[in-house]
Amino acid sequence: MNLHVVYRISDKGNPKSKLANAGKWACLENAVREFGSENFHVIADNCTAETINAIKSTGLSLELTSNGNSGTCRHIFNEVINRYAPDDNLYLLEDDYLHLPGSRLALLEGLEIADYVTLYDHPDMYQTDGKGMNPFVHGDLPKSSIYLTAHSHWRSTVSTTMTFAAKVKTLREDRNVFIKFCKESIPADFGIFATLTGQDDLNEAKYFANTNRGGIAMVIIENYFFGSNKRLLISPIPSFSTHAETAYLAPLIDWTRI
Repeated sequence: MNLHVVYRISDKGNPKSKLANAGKWACLENAVREFGSENFHVIADNCTAETINAIKSTGLSLELTSNGNSGTCRHIFNEVINRYAPDDNLYLLEDDYLHLPGSRLALLEGLEIADYVTLYDHPDMYQTDGKGMNPFVHGDLPKSSIYLTAHSHWRSTVSTTMTFAAKVKTLREDRNVFIKFCKESIPADFGIFATLTGQDDLNEAKYFANTNRGGIAMVIIENYFFGSNKRLLISPIPSFSTHAETAYLAPLIDWTRI
């Protein structure tokens, strides 16, 4: 199966506590090692001359922009995805992720059974006290379906970050959803995938309305009454990748040894 990686890197952004072995250059090297340099396109947004020259030295396909975080996402959905064939697989990857060996194979297997695939088993799926980042996780573990491919188990999930894979034709069909939630400085990834996965349980809407989280309730109600493509998003258990921020590492793996 054909796989293209579109890698977003920037020297801007808010400083966060991250793994010592997951600097921007280390993450890029890790991604190239696991996915290969062929069909690997780097979008360097608001990068210094030093970063740009370092990327050029790798021989990777390189594109320079100065659009900011959401602006670069809009650029990808308005322009970049049009460069690929509809049946191509596209992995949109941010510059602060580490991957385990076998990530490429797992990603392609996932794309055989789902519309959207993340390799990141987000820890917010397990914070059932309702205080995690994912508001759909409260009171009990969220309802999920479990799938099996040749090398991994997968669970259906309701949201992920802006690092994920899909077929180009799927991204084109869902373009308007991504553009809608990429208007502020930082993409509203939760809103994107809550919409795409069609959260339509009106009991959930009632819960959020009662907890003064009316915005989320309205997303659910809108999906329920006006329809959704009801996309399937899956993540592996255990994880094949992690966000490098130490507060949100994927569970059960010692990521300092990658």
